Amino acid sequence: MIRILFLFIISLVSVVAQVPADDGMVHFRTFGWQVAPDDLYFESKGKDIKLSVIDAARSVFMDHVKKDTIVFYRLVPGPEGKLVREEAAVVNIAAAGPWPLVVFMKAENSAKRYKAVAISDDLKTFPIPSSRFINLTPIELYAKLGEQVLKLPAKGVELVEPIFKSAAVPEARYTSIHAMTEEGPRMLYSNNWMLRPTQRMLVFIFPQENSLQVMRIVDDRGQYALPENP
Repeated sequence: MIRILFLFIISLVSVVAQVPADDGMVHFRTFGWQVAPDDLYFESKGKDIKLSVIDAARSVFMDHVKKDTIVFYRLVPGPEGKLVREEAAVVNIAAAGPWPLVVFMKAENSAKRYKAVAISDDLKTFPIPSSRFINLTPIELYAKLGEQVLKLPAKGVELVEPIFKSAAVPEARYTSIHAMTEEGPRMLYSNNWMLRPTQRMLVFIFPQENSLQVMRIVDDRGQYALPENP
């Protein structure tokens, strides 16, 4: 029987209020899934910048010169005791906008230490009060959020705008996730979620051996300040 672990976490970091003018930089945050490396760096303007990765939460904002990819590395002793870069992960951010969220996971069957995936995270792409489902499993899934039905492609992203009766009153939504089998739909997860019209909701669906893990992260309008020097 498939085990389902549900984690509900309120993110205690700033939400971007708007997409800023292009300043030649990418302003990104990280999110760790069962990892929280504290020995990674990235290069920006010729300097080694320490990376922040928090398990199950967004990090603070960090700046990187606008490029299609960001390389993350460790600094390890090399010849003659000098520190050299050991590549740990590479992420493509070309399609993730100016304010991406970089998700770190353990790398399996790879020479890299970590797998990194970038998704757009600004309020223009991911507005309040929408819900965004990120299916990181290798199979197609189906989700039901109240009466709304979503098709979740394998390793894909789906955005839905919940329908509220009031712009101020929260509503409970029965939520379920299914996979299609030869015998028909198979329910893998179900729970009652409380949705609020002043929030946006990010839902990660992670693969686990013989299981799924579902993590829901909520951002509330007006609760967070803009990052410094955007």
